[in-house]
Amino acid sequence: MSKLLDSIQSPADLKRLNLDQLPALAEEMRETIMTTVGKNGGHLAPNLGTVEISIALHLIFDFPKDRLLWDVGHQCYSHKLITGRYKNFETLRQRGGLCGFPNHLESPYDLFSVGHAGTSISTAVGMARADQLLNRDTKVVALVGDASVVNGLAFEGLNNAGTLNRQLLVVLNDNSMSISEPQGAFANYLEHLRVTATYDEVKKRVQELLDRIPYGQRICDIGYHVKQGIKNTIAPGHIFEDLGLKYFGPVDGHDIPGLLEKLNELKDFNAPAVLHIKTVKGKGYEWASEDPTTFHSPKPFRVEGCRVVIEKGSGRSWTAAFADAMTALAKKNDRVVGITAAMPDGTGMIKLKPLFPDRYFDTGICEGHATAMAAGMSKAGLRPVVAVYSTFLQRAFDQVFQEVCLQGLPVTFCVDRAGLVGDDGAVHHGFCDLAFLRSQPGMVLMAPSDERELTRALDVSMTLDGPSEIRYPRDNCPAEPLGEDTPWTISATGGTARRLRTGADATLLAYGSAAMQAVQAAELLENEGLSVGVVDARFCKPLDGRMMEELFAAGKPILTVEDHSIVNGFGTAVVEHAQEHRLDGRLVTRLGLPDRFISHASRPEQFAEVGLDAAGIVRSVRAAIAEAKGSGRPEITVPAWNSGSAASNGSNGKAAKRPVAQTR
Repeated sequence: MSKLLDSIQSPADLKRLNLDQLPALAEEMRETIMTTVGKNGGHLAPNLGTVEISIALHLIFDFPKDRLLWDVGHQCYSHKLITGRYKNFETLRQRGGLCGFPNHLESPYDLFSVGHAGTSISTAVGMARADQLLNRDTKVVALVGDASVVNGLAFEGLNNAGTLNRQLLVVLNDNSMSISEPQGAFANYLEHLRVTATYDEVKKRVQELLDRIPYGQRICDIGYHVKQGIKNTIAPGHIFEDLGLKYFGPVDGHDIPGLLEKLNELKDFNAPAVLHIKTVKGKGYEWASEDPTTFHSPKPFRVEGCRVVIEKGSGRSWTAAFADAMTALAKKNDRVVGITAAMPDGTGMIKLKPLFPDRYFDTGICEGHATAMAAGMSKAGLRPVVAVYSTFLQRAFDQVFQEVCLQGLPVTFCVDRAGLVGDDGAVHHGFCDLAFLRSQPGMVLMAPSDERELTRALDVSMTLDGPSEIRYPRDNCPAEPLGEDTPWTISATGGTARRLRTGADATLLAYGSAAMQAVQAAELLENEGLSVGVVDARFCKPLDGRMMEELFAAGKPILTVEDHSIVNGFGTAVVEHAQEHRLDGRLVTRLGLPDRFISHASRPEQFAEVGLDAAGIVRSVRAAIAEAKGSGRPEITVPAWNSGSAASNGSNGKAAKRPVAQTR
């Protein structure tokens, strides 16, 4: 039996359907989304909640001539289904397939590639202004969630949107949820709006009352004062209207006829407006709507009757390891507080809440505020630990600089999802945290290679009198420690690295979780008769100056390995150290993420693509050894009197004169 979806190649086909066919289409779309996410993983509950609004928007407006801006974009699956991508929808989040977020390279209906909250209103204002200046007859719509609209950028956008003298519609999709429970006073304000009759309804009832009482028309003639009195006392949407946007709603976001009527009314409204819709996250499947946090972005799952079984990977995740280390730290130190920005489950910080509810803080999607708040807590004598994804820490860079580093405050940033993240793709890769944090004076950068090392890094961060970062990936920890439990210390010569393997032909100098791939590569090379050492750097800043001296003194190839951009990452820090201390930088080959965006795929596929899996590292080591043997470059030795004297990061130790650093 053919589906309605089979006939829809574009919104033009959607507009040929009858109104009474739309509920069946919505059901098909939900089933398709559920089936595909069940197979591939992805964002489920948010997309189940936006089916009707996607249908209604595409029926009323003429996209892509008109402008549709998605906020975050993880709720755009239904939009993809009716904009020509249904036939390929089974490839969602797979290598070479559809992206799980809007992607401007994928379709003209996706205006921006987005994955961060709070951006849609500002970009919509920009497009509205441009179209107005260029005399284009377009309508502009921004769809933003109740969790995203509390973001600072969203408020900045609303503030400026109110100054427009043309059409702009902000659709506020209110499902009473972020990834988990919404946070903050604005969430309470929206809850108040949900239970308040709309202003238009109240005004209509008052008018009917005035028509039935003596002198009612005379009272009505006062008009403006009456309306202002009503508006200022009982009308919802004060905040939006005070910002210059007309407020409508709240309305049922699953009532297609009602949505069509309201959108048709607002389509030609020649002023900025907010349409507040109420939706149910997980709509259509009771198990998803009753547990929207679990089914926000589940791994692949299967439905067995009324029971849903989510696939569980083997091994222990870095996030789980951090959660345990964090709670253990809080038990030891009553000044430790945990902070997350709307990612309590994703970062593992949620485990702290039942144990120390008064020392657990979720700021909502407000990374800048979370960082500045942490600075205030630190200044007042607490030891804040901010758990945040690498891709979201970027949003707080100014606060890291101004409020934390410039003040020299001991705030610990535990950075999850550092490096390649797999099927979420380019919008979520944590590829530049080292690049911007390494530039900050006083910042200590650490990366553990196994779970025991993560605990040690957290302990070290508590001894510092300045800021620090601890980064780890979206992956499992090694099943066993990679090496001996040697001390983590910071001295005049830098942070202590540790040797995992010795080798005479070359050394892999790995940062953080990349040490596991480095060890695997060294083992493969050993089978080929090549002796390759592995050093777990632990610190990117300050580097271990003594270890650097030893490695460069050997005169053998040194290959830095990191799950970070090769631009201004760990390898760059090593090259800069070599240049500063007159070490032979020609020995260094940097392995890291290339200077381009990496598309969605599984994490192992992405590692293979960029040459950071064990096989790729093996190829790079072979090439480096072959080049060194064929170069005729003499091995460099360090005079015994100078061994270890060149300290890292501006030490006063004087290094022997050697060729100025270069790198391949």
